[in-house]
Amino acid sequence: MTKFDQAYAALRRAIVTGELREDEPLDDLRLSETFGFGRTPMREALKRLADEQFIMWPAHRTPYVRGMKISDLSRLYEARVILESPVARQAAERRTPAQLGILGRVLDELDSAVDDGNVYTAVELDLDFHQQVAIATDNRFLADCVKRLNCGSLRLWYIAHAFLGMAGVNDAHRGILSAIAAGNADLAEKETIEHIQDSYQRQIDRQRVDLDKVATQQDPTVATS
Repeated sequence: MTKFDQAYAALRRAIVTGELREDEPLDDLRLSETFGFGRTPMREALKRLADEQFIMWPAHRTPYVRGMKISDLSRLYEARVILESPVARQAAERRTPAQLGILGRVLDELDSAVDDGNVYTAVELDLDFHQQVAIATDNRFLADCVKRLNCGSLRLWYIAHAFLGMAGVNDAHRGILSAIAAGNADLAEKETIEHIQDSYQRQIDRQRVDLDKVATQQDPTVATS
């Protein structure tokens, strides 16, 4: 890996895992000192992260970690349904044996990450699965749209998995792959919509856990150990 690749990977992981917080300014000099890379590869890494929606970089201003308001969640998942359900249909109609093999290997690796409790690796593989489904449409424009949308969701997936656990998170992917492999476009679309709706529900459940924790901390009648 080049210095740029290493800087990019380090920053991406720090953003997804919350080491770099939402809306936190990203000064390239401070980041260089923190992560041990030169300013040039660090700035190039920031440019790529901005292109992938991990960070925001307004003109003539310092970039910062892209945040997500609770009120944005429903619109985000609405966009996923609108984009990814027809993508699944196209994948079922156009996939090749080689692409099916790639999808299967990604899910096998995801199972291993879940078994090991490796949340970060699991969400990156989750992202890769959805990206490979989009690639199977043989439409690079669709693949690019799916990548951009889901890169912006990766931090949310990490938080949900960390809070709620990862048991069964790969089951829906297996259902989607099975439908695509069978060439069943209707079922692939149905499985994809249900998966996205379940993912949205996990975000709501995660928010509820946060609120319950706050209420517990503020209620003096709750016993502490």
